Amino acid sequence: MKALQLVSPRSFALLVLPTPSFRTDGTDRILVRTRWASMCGSDVPIFAGSKRFRSYPLAPGAPSHECTGEVVESTSDAFRPGDHVLAIPEGDQGLAEFFVAEAAKAVRLPPDGDAGPYCLIQPLSTVMNAVDRLGDVAGRSIAVVGLGLMGLFFCWLLRQRGAARVTGIDPRDDRCRTAERWGATRTFPLRSIEVVHAARRNPAEWEPPDICIEAVGHQMDTLNDCLELMRKRGTVVAFGVPDHPVYAIEFETLFRKNAHLLAVVTPEWSEYLPKARDLFVQHRPELTTLVTHWFPIRQAEEAFSLYERRENRVIKVLLDASSFGDGSWQS
Repeated sequence: MKALQLVSPRSFALLVLPTPSFRTDGTDRILVRTRWASMCGSDVPIFAGSKRFRSYPLAPGAPSHECTGEVVESTSDAFRPGDHVLAIPEGDQGLAEFFVAEAAKAVRLPPDGDAGPYCLIQPLSTVMNAVDRLGDVAGRSIAVVGLGLMGLFFCWLLRQRGAARVTGIDPRDDRCRTAERWGATRTFPLRSIEVVHAARRNPAEWEPPDICIEAVGHQMDTLNDCLELMRKRGTVVAFGVPDHPVYAIEFETLFRKNAHLLAVVTPEWSEYLPKARDLFVQHRPELTTLVTHWFPIRQAEEAFSLYERRENRVIKVLLDASSFGDGSWQS
């Protein structure tokens, strides 16, 4: 099979390798022929080389965990060869012609043609899990810091669940305008620290929300901005992926506000992937519009670079893996 390998930051090489085989440890698995792969914001620091604990080259196929394809082999009664699936590759090795996934981390898809946008099911499932962890949000006020794909999912799902007010915060004006179409009732095209300073200068202009969701990650500042912006006895949701093992939390602010700090990351995949699939299928025409860019997988470097720079109003990028097997791409 063919696979991409990140041999150094921002540089992929094409390899030809044996097709992966199942490990025999009693866990049901599937072998999937990759059709589409998408990139997550958490992949970008790995691509760019800013994760201190990572060394290069990475394992072939990494980093990619949002993938769809066709089952080729299965040890699970839940999947048969020919099934269309979204699956989370073992080792996040989805930039390959074939990958292995645990059956519990896969979900069957409708066999209705273009499966690319179904890659959105995986990130949607993590947002659904986070919102469920908050309990009933009907009538509550919520701020979302960071209006990339995840922030937009939060705005959309919170309004679906009956939130009374959803405030979006992002320094990019285009993202704020998009968020207003996806459920935000008000947006601030500012960095969150700028909103903090503005709220201190003019308290009447900022109504502290019940909940503040940090959907940026990869740095340490915005979590403390959320602590400052929420109301007393409110909740901060730490959703953005950290790049550092230790964070400096403004503990006195957390303490004096009698606040809750809720960390949410990986859901129970066997529960949330089917939930997200069903919700996506129900709203597919609407949610598919969040895919803004499509690339053949041979242009992975260009696609990752675009996503890293956040140019051309990018929200979600898909990589078409069909060229792995069409004979036109040589190592």
